[in-house]
Amino acid sequence: MIILATQSEARRKLFKKCKRNAIFTKSNIDERRLDGESVEDYLLRVSFLKAFVFYKYGNTVIGADTVIEYKGEVIGKPKDDKEAFNTLKMLSDNYHRCLTGVTILMNNRCISFVDKAIIYMNGLSDSEIWEYVRSGEYKGRAAGYAIQKEASKFMKLVEGDITTVIGLPIKKLCRII
Repeated sequence: MIILATQSEARRKLFKKCKRNAIFTKSNIDERRLDGESVEDYLLRVSFLKAFVFYKYGNTVIGADTVIEYKGEVIGKPKDDKEAFNTLKMLSDNYHRCLTGVTILMNNRCISFVDKAIIYMNGLSDSEIWEYVRSGEYKGRAAGYAIQKEASKFMKLVEGDITTVIGLPIKKLCRII
């Protein structure tokens, strides 16, 4: 049995391309970053905890978490329209990194990795940003955008795998499992 511990619909859709017979579930772990914890260590810890909650020998359990990093700062999910606008305004006409940590627990083994991508956001006017924010697409998304949806009009993948930005580096994951 394969379990993907996620509430992300985007991760679920990606994973179905790799494995059709999977169970999807959400783990309720504390996802706060620890003081002094590097972004990579944070992603490895959180992805491990998400998977570990559901692990039993004989099952394969996958946990993943994605963050956006801009100028050394981690950008979370905007709480409201104003925060989404401010985040997207900050990213406008700039490069940023997307990092996705993945942990696979199977047969008493633990395989973890962090995959990275670089994204460029076109320069947008305030009215263009507000138009995107009002669409509601930013809700529940790291840095307030979904590159696989309408944000693809102004977000460009510069380096890395687009599925890393969506939230699950599917090519690398499917090779492992």
